Amino acid sequence: MDGPLSRPRAVPPPGATAFTTVLTELHDARRARLLPPKLYLPDSPPRGLILFSHGLGGSREGGSLWLSHWAHQGLAGLAVQHPGSDATLLAGASPLALRRALRNAMTPEALTRRAEDLAFVLTRIGHDTALPPSLHNIRAIGLCGHSFGAVTVQLLAGERRPCQPAFPADPRVHAALALSPSARQVHAEHPLATRFGNIRLPFLSITGTRDDGMGPSDITAAQRELPYRHMPPGKKYLLVFEGGTHLDFAGQASTAERGLAGLPSRLPPFHDRLLNASSAFWHAHLAGDTLALNWLDNQCRAQLRPNDRFETK
Repeated sequence: MDGPLSRPRAVPPPGATAFTTVLTELHDARRARLLPPKLYLPDSPPRGLILFSHGLGGSREGGSLWLSHWAHQGLAGLAVQHPGSDATLLAGASPLALRRALRNAMTPEALTRRAEDLAFVLTRIGHDTALPPSLHNIRAIGLCGHSFGAVTVQLLAGERRPCQPAFPADPRVHAALALSPSARQVHAEHPLATRFGNIRLPFLSITGTRDDGMGPSDITAAQRELPYRHMPPGKKYLLVFEGGTHLDFAGQASTAERGLAGLPSRLPPFHDRLLNASSAFWHAHLAGDTLALNWLDNQCRAQLRPNDRFETK
């Protein structure tokens, strides 16, 4: 382990589960690749486990706002850091160099390596002494990611791309949540209905009306909705927050990421609503909570602001 056990500094809300964070390392000998995850471990037996994949230029600290909240609700978290497309890209570089580095890292090969990272971590749950015993018997796992991490999750959930291998489904993966999902490189010979038609898992897509990327990104906010539009019906959800920017969904953007995007450090004004909706989604589809499923299907929309949107199919 590369860090000590540490208690989160925030005081848990009444009734919340206390949790511990742990920094550890997993070694993929076949690929000669060292992965340094951050674990979020509830003090009580976890009701499920969420694997989190950070965005391009992020780290295992990404998603901490969301993962901490879910851990308070009894859901373990495991934030994976992806070497080669992580924060080392942004260290000490000028704005121009940052954009060049990000563009060079946004490749099909990098995306494949990231998906292989998550697939490898899945194989280690229950088999690796670097992971705590409380995770060994986990049978309900969720996949979650932001931006490039969201695309990584799309691949593991069943998206099929011509330049990427297909990843076999893990029966323990019960649901997926994508923060700032996307569909680039739209080709007539490989339509989006074909790309996303194999995603059968419950899937929640979360984005914003100003979620048009950062740095070298050429994506529009409308393109963030395309994965949802082309997935088959059945437990699919789309949540769009008015005014939501790309880094609002990172869960904890680095200083370099905020500087590149020209945005201050702040909590998104809708973060409570995001936490409520995402928590209900996880409890419904990882923990089998019928009350959470009923809230998501019938009450979530009423809790949103007037210009936010919530769709289901």
